[in-house]
Amino acid sequence: LFYTYYDDPKLIHDIQETFTELWIAVYSEVLSQVDVDLYVFWEDLSAGKGPLISPALVKEFMLPYYKKLTGFLKARGIKVIFVDTDGYCFDLIPLFIEGGITGLYPIEAGCGMDIVKIRKAFPDLQIMGGIPKYEIQYGRKRIDEVLKPVGEVLKHGGYIPFADHLIPPGVSWENFKYYRQKLNSTLEGVER
Repeated sequence: LFYTYYDDPKLIHDIQETFTELWIAVYSEVLSQVDVDLYVFWEDLSAGKGPLISPALVKEFMLPYYKKLTGFLKARGIKVIFVDTDGYCFDLIPLFIEGGITGLYPIEAGCGMDIVKIRKAFPDLQIMGGIPKYEIQYGRKRIDEVLKPVGEVLKHGGYIPFADHLIPPGVSWENFKYYRQKLNSTLEGVER
């Protein structure tokens, strides 16, 4: 795939156009029978240190098709459109937004994604996740530290906090229980 972006860009555009038209046809049928509140793209375009392809490639090979599909979805009343992508994807967020995306998750803190930085840079972006799952194993003090920014971002709205993936097996029940109780009290303490 990485070579094909350069060796045969026409093929990539043809694939993208074909899949976009396929999904629009499928969702036309589905949405004629079902009310939908949320749509999720599942891209995994990023890894631990950054996007797997450049923002320029995303702009050329994905953005036109995002716009077409999100335009279709929004015209049918779907107002919440998320992208699931792992890793450090901060540089792609403006392109996602331009493409009609309203939200992003899991905000993988373990890869350097910072919920406070994201909220300041993109105040209208809906976000989920942002709690570094591996840090929960280090006990109460570390849990308190990683949950501190959660309270700050919750005040601005548009945020559902949770661990940035499944809780790893190394997290003890006691640490998980403390994390969950502390998160619950943080949620309850936010003024709405």
